[in-house]
Amino acid sequence: MSVAHGALYAFYTLFLVEHGYSKSLIGVLWTLGVVAEIVLFLALPVLLRRHTLRALLLVSFLAAGVRFTAIGWGVASLALLAAAQLLHGLTFGAYHAAAVAAVHRLFKGALAVRGQALYASFSYGLGGASGLLLSGWCWSALGPELTFTVSSAFGLAGACLVFWRVRL
Repeated sequence: MSVAHGALYAFYTLFLVEHGYSKSLIGVLWTLGVVAEIVLFLALPVLLRRHTLRALLLVSFLAAGVRFTAIGWGVASLALLAAAQLLHGLTFGAYHAAAVAAVHRLFKGALAVRGQALYASFSYGLGGASGLLLSGWCWSALGPELTFTVSSAFGLAGACLVFWRVRL
């Protein structure tokens, strides 16, 4: 998921400025994503009672596939960009919550701290750095639309991996 977010974190604001959006409107769009994340976290106890971690992870990765495609190819539509930002509740919030819960289930007792350190290192450290680096290369070689398409492909690849291998 962190690889999929690389282009968003590195280039989203620049992409929107290039398409004529004001900095204040871009700030509103970023805020919309944060609000969606907060709402997701508030709903989390209910979501975790009603759905498996596997289902939450699957939905979060599928949402990433939709979100990054919408950003890359729907930049001319403010409504589409706003909807894509609302998906941040799933692509970050649901993913992070389900991943942390999965680590707690897999690493018990004294190993819990190590599990969380591994999760943070691989997901946000290695994944984040790889996503930023890959998006920089893609931005130069392929352009913005295809860079966000690559981000989408990573989201969909994550969904395939969860569907195939995760049983939580």
